[in-house]
Amino acid sequence: MKKNFVKKLILGTLTTAMLIGALTGCQKATTKSSDKASADSNTAQSESASSTEVKGKVTTVYAATGGAPKPFTYVDDNNNLTGQNIELLKAVFKKLPQYKLKIEKTDFPSIFAGLDSDRYQIGVNNFAMNDERKQKYLFSDPMFEDKYVAIVASNDTKFDNISNFTDLAGLSFIGQTGINSTTAIENFNKENPSKQIKVNYTEEDLVPQLQDIEAGKYDFLIIDKPMYEYYNKEYKFKLKEVEFSDEVAKSLTAEPYSYFLISKGNEQLQKDINGALKTVIAEGTSKKINEKYFGEDYTPDTK
Repeated sequence: MKKNFVKKLILGTLTTAMLIGALTGCQKATTKSSDKASADSNTAQSESASSTEVKGKVTTVYAATGGAPKPFTYVDDNNNLTGQNIELLKAVFKKLPQYKLKIEKTDFPSIFAGLDSDRYQIGVNNFAMNDERKQKYLFSDPMFEDKYVAIVASNDTKFDNISNFTDLAGLSFIGQTGINSTTAIENFNKENPSKQIKVNYTEEDLVPQLQDIEAGKYDFLIIDKPMYEYYNKEYKFKLKEVEFSDEVAKSLTAEPYSYFLISKGNEQLQKDINGALKTVIAEGTSKKINEKYFGEDYTPDTK
């Protein structure tokens, strides 16, 4: 599938046509080498010319998720992967019968390694867009609209007048590696060696991170507002949200959207996902999924 998704689809179709000997009108049919034997035994069977789908012959697409943070992606009590991102991706692929979707849980850094090697064709972990990722991966259309806030202890007054990253100098931050907020603070520290924000890396789930903020172990973390509110309904933390100024918000992310990542070379897959995503949004399925997990709709309005 690496490097030229469409080319592989076309080559697969030509191979099948040669074996059957009489097929006409097929466009970009998806096949795998394991389908050749069945093609030999079905030489009289015609194929549809109206879509990329060939009945009984589909391309398997592998998606990877870290299984956190909840409620975007997580493992439920029945040991099944679920969450807003997962349900939305499944809804998209219900519109794409030419593909078979398989979702695997892995550790967060392995998502990127898998996309780089094309072991995975899709990354599904509420990914934001940044310059480094734009150089390495394809992006779906926006699928979720984010809003970032700082979470601090309820009695903390240090964040009452935060207008830029310089105001955060000397404070301690906790976050996972590779996420937008951590990357933004790392970049600030590189550019401002005399005004460092103390970065504490963690691979812990979000709940113990929030508990550490509550206990005063760290000053703040940065999180999606809907995700924090989801957790706070259950745990009733003694914490508060601090909304950033526009200047700080732009430092965190150039735009407030999340995306599915797609490995390079799979432009046809990207196109198909985007087409199905538009349908899922237009039909109201995205809205229903968001309201299920967050109580309100975070479907992007990018018209």
